[in-house]
Amino acid sequence: MSASFYGTLAAADAYFADRANAPWAVANDGDRLAALVRGSHAVDGLYEPRFVGRRTGGYDQVLSWPRSEATTVNGEVIADDALPLAVTYAAYEAAALELSEPGSLTPVIVAACTVKREKVGPLETEYAVADTSDDMIASARPVLTMLDGLLYPLLRPVLPGILVV
Repeated sequence: MSASFYGTLAAADAYFADRANAPWAVANDGDRLAALVRGSHAVDGLYEPRFVGRRTGGYDQVLSWPRSEATTVNGEVIADDALPLAVTYAAYEAAALELSEPGSLTPVIVAACTVKREKVGPLETEYAVADTSDDMIASARPVLTMLDGLLYPLLRPVLPGILVV
């Protein structure tokens, strides 16, 4: 495993060859490596707050995995030095998205440039406006169902809110 991304270029190439991903196959090594770095960091940025356990190497560890005190949602213990295959595959899938559209998983949001209403001739479009910056960020990020499915066993369970009076 590289210090800056999950998995290896050779393993990613094999992963995408199995899935007949032509855009990955025709990209050059430099573009694929850069996509692996961006994809791995996107996975960490999007999911680390929900990953179980804590970084084995502490705060200065470059990537979120390996982790200490991690278990699956089924209670299976994950070794402190392990990198779950699901994390590697999620990074590969994110890398493919980043290869096809660089920066798409980490959009830059400028609230002042958000259009609420646009009228061109008889056509008019009004965009939803978020109430808070967190809502704006959440609405700009893509919903990655493939990654959600792959990483589900490694995420903290979301508990419903409880109101105490």
